[in-house]
Amino acid sequence: MESRAELAALHYLKREAEMTSGPMEPSNYLPILKRVGVVLIVVGLLDIAFMVYCIANRLSYSSSFNVFAVIAGVFLLRGSLKTASLVRWFAVFMLVGCVSLLVIVLFIAPFGLIRVWIGLRPLSAVSVLGLPSLLIALLYWLVKELGSPAVLAAIAQNGVKQRNPRIAAIVGLGLGVVAGVAIWWINGSEAGRHAKALAEAQVGPGYQLFVSSMSSGPRSNGTAYTGRVTAWKDGEIKTVPVQWVEP
Repeated sequence: MESRAELAALHYLKREAEMTSGPMEPSNYLPILKRVGVVLIVVGLLDIAFMVYCIANRLSYSSSFNVFAVIAGVFLLRGSLKTASLVRWFAVFMLVGCVSLLVIVLFIAPFGLIRVWIGLRPLSAVSVLGLPSLLIALLYWLVKELGSPAVLAAIAQNGVKQRNPRIAAIVGLGLGVVAGVAIWWINGSEAGRHAKALAEAQVGPGYQLFVSSMSSGPRSNGTAYTGRVTAWKDGEIKTVPVQWVEP
């Protein structure tokens, strides 16, 4: 079954064919590709600058844009319909994945922790919640622009492979759900309970505990676990690193 965007593209292409017997004018879709290309280059360069800043100041950094956004932007400026199709697919994948993970994490994270965190660190809360919101808005805009009838019609007319956005959405949703469920499962697992016990031994009684991250790997003497536990009570939040080895 064809999606609304694909039906709109077919209608657009039919209308163009009725209006002219020649090839589609580049002006029908090139301005869209160039507009998206400029935005991706700007976002990519800003992301690279932020990456350099984080590395220089030994701060944690994670992003899916930087140099890839710049490269994709350059190809879009040159009018690459293959790049447009690929970027739209990944934008759908990331959009659905980000939204699903954000919703699940908000449901999993203890309300008390969120309340204390916002009260103690309002600027941090704005940045942590604001950046994903900006990312989601950017991804939605990319999907909308590169899924416009003019672009889809040009892709179809020029024989470029049409990547199915439904597959991207399903994969993105699946990864988002898996990541969210993993956080929930870790907190209820034996390893999660052990991590909380180690954290409680460091901070003392009276704190609520939540395992925010954990990883494990083989060692010569057994399996090594490392993780971070968030400990909080009214008026205080601590991030407690934990590690241990199980034979």
